[in-house]
Amino acid sequence: MFSKKRYYLYISIFVSTFLLIFLGTLFVLSSSFFYGLEKNDSTMYFEKHIIYLIIGLILLYLIQNSDTKKLEKYGFIILIVSLVFLPIPIFQKGLRWIKIGPFSFQPSEFIKLSFIIYLATYFKKRFFQINNLKVLTSPLIIYFLIITILQFQKDYGTFLIISITFLGILFLCGLKLKYILGIFGTFIVLCIVFILLFPYRIERIISHFNQDSDILGKNYQTNQAIISFSSGGLFGKGLGAGTGKLKFVPEIHKDFVYAVVGEETGFVGSFIVLLFFGIIVFCGLEVSKLCDELFDKILVSGISISFGFQFLLHAGVVLSIIPPKGTTLPFFSVGGSSLIVNLISLGILLKIAESIASQRDLKDIEEIILKIK
Repeated sequence: MFSKKRYYLYISIFVSTFLLIFLGTLFVLSSSFFYGLEKNDSTMYFEKHIIYLIIGLILLYLIQNSDTKKLEKYGFIILIVSLVFLPIPIFQKGLRWIKIGPFSFQPSEFIKLSFIIYLATYFKKRFFQINNLKVLTSPLIIYFLIITILQFQKDYGTFLIISITFLGILFLCGLKLKYILGIFGTFIVLCIVFILLFPYRIERIISHFNQDSDILGKNYQTNQAIISFSSGGLFGKGLGAGTGKLKFVPEIHKDFVYAVVGEETGFVGSFIVLLFFGIIVFCGLEVSKLCDELFDKILVSGISISFGFQFLLHAGVVLSIIPPKGTTLPFFSVGGSSLIVNLISLGILLKIAESIASQRDLKDIEEIILKIK
């Protein structure tokens, strides 16, 4: 029997999840058809999305009917497997993708989740020793290994997502502020170093602060994204009626899909998408507070932080708040690896939220006792 207080958290996450999946599928079709036409198949990307969606939903269902203790048991093995696959694209000269026939997958997407699972497994056993610097050694070594490989793949966006998620987990686990500030300072230094290592990143930042210059060159994509997003007005032009996706905004079906959302559904539609992501993040963090198991608590908080930051990063680029970088919008951007990992993550979140909702609290027990009397 569900506890009323916890049931609303579960149902909020459940409804938001499937509405985002539904809306995301519509916008994959809307944003990608023109790119498909170039390859003589207007629905090519949409068809691939449906295949990955079915795979992801099956995995979500299997997670719903399994025990999160299995993730805890195999957490370190999952991380090792992800680490083995992570550098393979470098040797295939594909930078970020491993290609298998007509399909490809991006191992950096899987490392986001496997690192969270590893941290939950690791810190559960050492939760009350987290302010012992020796305890932080292993996670920091693995973190530096991951972000180093990511720089060989020129993947700045995943570096940011993993770093913020790591910091968020450390903060929620009770790491002292002085250590948080020290790690955050190191993160800022790394941000600067990784920018300086690649001249094109420096050019992007310079261009970002001079957006009126070179509007047909380096600033073309970001300026067109703003035009596309703002042209939707309050209620948008209508689903499928946007023009930014007609290659006015390059790669709009991947890194700038929120511009399509804004143009076709307006402020109202883009706010609703923001609202659904917000519900998942904040309800997820609330579920984390209610978890009795430390592993579940850390796992849910990490997944929630990761989802929230991915949305902010993507929206920030589209709205030209931050310099452009290749960051997808979960469920909305074309990309099978991202979709599958996000569905697995939500499956874990829903499983834990459902188990929390099923627990009786003291008020429930008191009501049962009164009825018996």
